[in-house]
Amino acid sequence: MIRQDEILADLHTHTNFSLHAYSTVKENIDEACNKNLQFLAITDHFYGDGTELQQKNEITRIKYLQRTLDRSEKRIHILGGAEFNLNQSVPLYYKMRNLSWKIIGLHSWFVDFPNITLDDVYDMFKKAAKKKVQAFAHIERELHRVDEEKHGVIDEDVKKFLRDICDFTKEKDIYLEVNESSIINNDGGSAERLEYWLSYAKENGNKICMGTDSHYCLAVGDFTKSLELLNNVDFPKDRILNCNYDMLISLKAN
Repeated sequence: MIRQDEILADLHTHTNFSLHAYSTVKENIDEACNKNLQFLAITDHFYGDGTELQQKNEITRIKYLQRTLDRSEKRIHILGGAEFNLNQSVPLYYKMRNLSWKIIGLHSWFVDFPNITLDDVYDMFKKAAKKKVQAFAHIERELHRVDEEKHGVIDEDVKKFLRDICDFTKEKDIYLEVNESSIINNDGGSAERLEYWLSYAKENGNKICMGTDSHYCLAVGDFTKSLELLNNVDFPKDRILNCNYDMLISLKAN
């Protein structure tokens, strides 16, 4: 059994810099410390594909995130990061190459649902991997937006897509994220899809990470639903990044 006190990190959190979240960096840090976490990743969305001024602001904010907090916060290790959006064009991506933690999530914001197929989504993830992201976030979400009637999609097609993503990430040594928010909100059946790919990933030898995807500070570090699911499928603890101090501390050295 994996216990809450064995979770050392929350690797997917948002602050008010994401524009649709409600808490400050300090409020998230305070809550992470209250939950006895040792690591916290700040993964606000990167929106720098607008004006030149917006791009410069985003790049500067992300560049100094970890450096600034490391000087002021001695209670917890901060992983400066970002959540990029699948199929989003990010100018000057190389500027973020020194981020400790880079994840990419499937959002309908930059994906032309329902005019694309599951094969199109898979190709988007393959393209994203070339940008050296370390994890794919909530791969199970949004899939219900694929037009089943238009593209002839059935349940087995969705399961094959999830297995293919597991196989690809295993080959490329990319983490798959167990997202607490996917389970709680269960948007279009995302919780069931998450349980399906997690069971496959267990047998497939995938490595996973865990994130609350918190948009409010009190949700930081609360993995109640994720732990229930991980324990139900008996996922090996040694393949969960959040439970391994040496693996987490090595991220800061990247």
